[in-house]
Amino acid sequence: MSTVDMIVTAIEKHQTLAFSYHGFERVVSPYAVGMSTTNELKMLAYQTDGSSNSGVVHKLRYFSVEDMQGVEVSEAFYEPAKEELSPHYAQFTKLYQKI
Repeated sequence: MSTVDMIVTAIEKHQTLAFSYHGFERVVSPYAVGMSTTNELKMLAYQTDGSSNSGVVHKLRYFSVEDMQGVEVSEAFYEPAKEELSPHYAQFTKLYQKI
């Protein structure tokens, strides 16, 4: 199963994902995946655990699918979106899945 397929399935089933990204372990609740306006495969997700370069963990972020390593389904609680996601969808030219 490809990384995009895993993300799509996780969005459909409201599952969290764990992976390594830019040297940090992350746990996220994915909300959307698709082609960005910069022509990259991106995932929109809320990071709920792990760490980041900025030191901020609980944050809505875009992740480049190409840079995600070791993606697997996590047993962590899926965080429903706490803000309106429609404005964030404007960053995508094509959505493969969204909540």
